[in-house]
Amino acid sequence: MSIFLGFFPDEKSNVEIANVSESVKEIFEGLGIAVRWSNPKTYHSTLLFLGKSVSPIKTAYLKYKLKKFQFKKFSIKFNSVKLGISRKYRELIYLDFLGGGEQMRELYLQLKQISGEKSDINFIPHLTLGRVNKDLSGQESANIIKDLAIVSKKMDVNKISFEVSEINLVKSEDDNYFIQLKITSS
Repeated sequence: MSIFLGFFPDEKSNVEIANVSESVKEIFEGLGIAVRWSNPKTYHSTLLFLGKSVSPIKTAYLKYKLKKFQFKKFSIKFNSVKLGISRKYRELIYLDFLGGGEQMRELYLQLKQISGEKSDINFIPHLTLGRVNKDLSGQESANIIKDLAIVSKKMDVNKISFEVSEINLVKSEDDNYFIQLKITSS
């Protein structure tokens, strides 16, 4: 079980993201590299990961504090498909953002303060498509990165966009997502 604050793409964008993911899958299948793909029904962007287990008391307190939280609606626009968001997450296959990333960073800092979260991470706005199941060699990574750039251009990833007018407190368990609280934009 995990709990996070984040948002989900609209239905149209979700279909477009799933189409991009299918094209990306072909790259990895062609190279014989196993990947744990994200379920298209649960595509989301995490603003703040709260943990693998959060006590019911902390969850209730967080819900109380978030009821007063307000944010302005903003637009998300994707840039391209990438591999390896950081040294710690070299296996991550993700969509990065051309638009909306700054608003996400601001929300991350506000939500971190409200939640009292102390972890110090380098927040990088993204939407996860999958995770590679093995350590890639330098040559494998270089080849995949080139192929992902081609797919990004071919699939017009930068034309996928949507409005974020709702942030959710979500509990996830075994690929099932349960919305605990909806926060709508002002």
